[in-house]
Amino acid sequence: MNVYALFIGGILPYLAILVFLGGMIYRFYVWFKTPQPGKMTLFPAPSSLAGGVISEFFFFPSLFRGDKVLWVFSWVFHVTLALVFLGHIRVLTGLIDSILMSMGVSDEGINWMSGTLGGAAGIVLLATGILLLIRRLVLNRVREISGVPDFFALLLIVAIIVTGDLMRFGAHFDLEQTRVWAGSLVSFSPVVPKSAMFQVHVLLAILLIMYIPFSKIMHLGGFFFTNALVKRR
Repeated sequence: MNVYALFIGGILPYLAILVFLGGMIYRFYVWFKTPQPGKMTLFPAPSSLAGGVISEFFFFPSLFRGDKVLWVFSWVFHVTLALVFLGHIRVLTGLIDSILMSMGVSDEGINWMSGTLGGAAGIVLLATGILLLIRRLVLNRVREISGVPDFFALLLIVAIIVTGDLMRFGAHFDLEQTRVWAGSLVSFSPVVPKSAMFQVHVLLAILLIMYIPFSKIMHLGGFFFTNALVKRR
């Protein structure tokens, strides 16, 4: 194993976990300590705060009322991203396979689902990611409020999707080696696959993980704080 592969697949993952957890703890600490303004609401308070937050989390009704085109892009992007996340759990562990097999799905069925649904998700995710990037570049009102961090985050996400799609549709991808790598990280004895595309994909993903606590991507964590504030009675 060369030094480059060891650094990316055997050292950076541990560093990324430390940076991510440390950054998350810091952001939540700041949110908890930030003085709360006077009691007010930006939206009509729902009959149930929990119900309103859950509805906002899954369906983005506030965004739908404000910008329906953006809502379509954003909702499709986030739903597909969630499916891809589940797919990566399958890639890194045998958990999803075990669940599906307990439901009577055969190995061939699992592989078909992975190839068909995973491939479709990769294409849809890339298309919506590019459309969101184009939107930031083309619409003046969006470009004016977009800074370097916004473009950096989107470009990084698109690059991750591209390398992931290249592995699925072009470069060789070894599921077993990937699971061995994931297991070796848990046992602190990293065994990194030799695939250059895999290493690039992992490097970009690690950079995104480390960047999340310090970027607007952290809106997933701040979502519950914000909604509890602006939708309270």
